[in-house]
Amino acid sequence: MDAARRAAVAALMNPRSVAVVGATERADASSSFVMRNLIAKGFSGAILPVHPKAESVFGLRAWPSLSALPEPADVAVIGIAADRAGTKAAVVLASGFAETGGEGLARQARLVEIAARHGMAVCGPNCLGLLNLSTGAALYSSTLSRNLKRGGLAILSHSGASAIVLANCGRFGLSHIVSAGNGAVTDIPDYLAFLAGDPETRAVGLVLEAVRDPAAFAAAVRLLHEAGKPVFALRAGRSARGARATAAHTAALAGAAEAYAAFFRRCGVIEVDDMDGFVETAALSLALRRRPTVPGIAVVGVSGGGVAHVADIADEAGLSLPELAPTTVARLKALLPPFASPQNPLDTTGVVFADGGIYRAALETLASDPSVGLVVAAQDAPVGLDETCAAEYHGIAAAFAQHAKESDKPAVFVSNLSSGHHPSLAPLLDGVPVLHGTRAALRAIRHVVQPPRFRMGDTAPNLPPAAEAVRPRLDTATPPTEREAKALLAAFGLPVTREELATDAEAAVTAAARIGFPVAMKIESPDIAHKTEAGGVRIGVADAAAVRAAFAEIMANARRHAPEARLSGVLVQEMVSGGVEAVLGLVRHEPFGLGIVVGVGGTLVELVKDAAFELLPVDATLAGELIARTRLDALLAGYPGAPAAARGALVEAIVALSRFGEACGDRLEAVDLNPVVVLPKGARVLDALVIPRKAD
Repeated sequence: MDAARRAAVAALMNPRSVAVVGATERADASSSFVMRNLIAKGFSGAILPVHPKAESVFGLRAWPSLSALPEPADVAVIGIAADRAGTKAAVVLASGFAETGGEGLARQARLVEIAARHGMAVCGPNCLGLLNLSTGAALYSSTLSRNLKRGGLAILSHSGASAIVLANCGRFGLSHIVSAGNGAVTDIPDYLAFLAGDPETRAVGLVLEAVRDPAAFAAAVRLLHEAGKPVFALRAGRSARGARATAAHTAALAGAAEAYAAFFRRCGVIEVDDMDGFVETAALSLALRRRPTVPGIAVVGVSGGGVAHVADIADEAGLSLPELAPTTVARLKALLPPFASPQNPLDTTGVVFADGGIYRAALETLASDPSVGLVVAAQDAPVGLDETCAAEYHGIAAAFAQHAKESDKPAVFVSNLSSGHHPSLAPLLDGVPVLHGTRAALRAIRHVVQPPRFRMGDTAPNLPPAAEAVRPRLDTATPPTEREAKALLAAFGLPVTREELATDAEAAVTAAARIGFPVAMKIESPDIAHKTEAGGVRIGVADAAAVRAAFAEIMANARRHAPEARLSGVLVQEMVSGGVEAVLGLVRHEPFGLGIVVGVGGTLVELVKDAAFELLPVDATLAGELIARTRLDALLAGYPGAPAAARGALVEAIVALSRFGEACGDRLEAVDLNPVVVLPKGARVLDALVIPRKAD
């Protein structure tokens, strides 16, 4: 982002003066909401109502136009048509832009052109606006609760309603709220870059409907990582129905969920599943005073069944509950009653209700274990308790709070119920991390125990000399045949089968003898993509007579299946038996481009649907991670009746396919390699489909 754009966004997010165009005291007008919010929040700058006839609005002098102002305002809040008159930024509240299609698209294009011509930052259109809680710049066209507290979380949301819900959950304080709407001019990356340098902001939560500029988004997130500020995102539109809903709202087409998840992993953005996950991740990010130094967690509670439940969810969340060191076990054994089991998870038994000191000592003992990086105190005190019953938990809460404030290792107090703890515990737990709901809490904890890192750009392209020779061969309206596709892939190091094209039966016999019996035989035609459906495949062809018969059958079947198809002949191919069948592929998901798919392959690929996805480029480390996320990991290790397969050979094939995608990505729509057979030594691509990208 250049200096002029940074200055414009800073003016939008932290204005010294605000002009409200169309300012009125009419209660239902968007400009009226903005005026009342600015006054109620005590905006520290100048509020400049603009109205063609009124002399004052809400007791403030009004100006007939923006051009009549004594000096240009930093921001103009616009609900109606207006001149620009030197403002650096604007908030366009009105709808009727790209989200409506047709004339709205043209209207939005004009807005973008005007903003670009004058170097303006623009929030919206089709938005509720934004709020800076430190200055009171409440450029927001909806009623703002008086209960909003100033704090360290910034919420950036394409959805105005979602921003309202999350900002008013009552669990954390806020630095900024931005309802970005269509984000036509100034979008999420611009706000992120500003917040990276904002001293009020310690963490950023996103509600996204689309990432329109992945490079700008990644660059902005990198700034936040460098500033030590976590970023987490809730993305609307992950399902097909949800994607249609978000497109209708903001006119932004959402890509596949897997592509977004892969992009967020690369950027080090924490993806949360729902609003509960958003809230708990935000609460923990702001409340945690120190980060774990090792990934293991210890769970402690007062019920064996209760801590077992937490341990189950922790396992699902990918958290490690390590075995305790012998010295830790010995200390716990001396501390707790003889019937207690000193282990992780730990049931302290009900003795701690009578003596909170025992509970605190148990916390300290667990925290001292070298394999434990964070202690989870799973302690319920339901909101429905009466005051007498709730008081029984006060000693435990006070002991935890004292430990959490003094310990060198972080500790979190968790309610298994999303409704949280009894209100009487709140003063005792003030200033320490408190989370609600087992699953959402433990997933939030996983994010701090296993923090994501920024990996964008870690993998540099390593393209072979053949790359430039291969690219032009994809510039054709006719997709390459299997044989031609394999030749392209082989140039990048993919291990393909030995094969020859035969145009008559005798040539097929000669080829089979050269390759070695038995062989596979397949129709070759640029017009027949699914050879099996055309009766165009024979496998295990064992001798010359069988080759002649198979050649005649394959050609006849193909002519019958597709009379107009161009038939090049029959591909005679080496047979590969045994091994583990994998599927590898490249698929395009805009706006991110090509990604690679790795999974269990063969004839059951559609039924099993066990695959992992990663955006390009993919190196050996990422290739190994892709395999580990599927059942291929276990299959390659071997099982009764099957030897281990060459996992390294599959890793090399994945990396080679990534190189092919990097070199030819602008010319590729998709690649499908199924099956890729992984043998005890090496691998072979048995079938290949390469689909060139159609010219725009």
